[in-house]
Amino acid sequence: MISEQSFYVPKASGLQQGDILLTGIARITGDNGYSPAQWEPLDTHDIQVDGVKPDGSAARFFAGFGLAMVTSHDCQLEKEWNRRRSELVAQGKPEEEAAAEAVADPTLDRTLVASPLVDPDDVPVDRGNLLAGHVVGYVPVPASSDGLVPECVVDLSYRCTLDRFNVVRVASITGLARSQLRYALVRLDALRTPNLGFTVEDVIGHAIQHVEVPKSCIADP
Repeated sequence: MISEQSFYVPKASGLQQGDILLTGIARITGDNGYSPAQWEPLDTHDIQVDGVKPDGSAARFFAGFGLAMVTSHDCQLEKEWNRRRSELVAQGKPEEEAAAEAVADPTLDRTLVASPLVDPDDVPVDRGNLLAGHVVGYVPVPASSDGLVPECVVDLSYRCTLDRFNVVRVASITGLARSQLRYALVRLDALRTPNLGFTVEDVIGHAIQHVEVPKSCIADP
């Protein structure tokens, strides 16, 4: 696990991937209401909504309140803001004025995806491997010195869509910690091992001569 000193940084000006939030958390569950042990503390409200399914039966939800980590990439968090700012600049507005106007628009980039922080003792795997970052689907998080974040892990298999105007940011993380999060997301969603599991050229049917990452998508130096 990365040390507390290497994991946390002072809060940034805007929401970023890896930020830890205090927020509502919810998911749809089966009719029997099954919950993995690590999710049970989050399931403080058992909700049934009638008439949701096509056959007219009810859907069951579990909801709660707790800490969650932003998993959305910074490009997703700012894509509409960047587009609107560029439009305003193209219309002749100064960059600072265009940026301020885009920030003031409450309809831009409101949604983000996050995963909850759970107690490692509730996860049915070896605790040492879990906190060392060796278990696919989990990101170890050290306790923060201010006591707001306990030692825990991010459970990436539980994801929910949130409104950025309905969350409270508790902590921000370093570039090193963010890289660890991104690696864990890649391992879970695309590659079960650190090795590239397919050839990109074979997939797209063209030879790759050059790769360039847009500056707006580079979150860290």
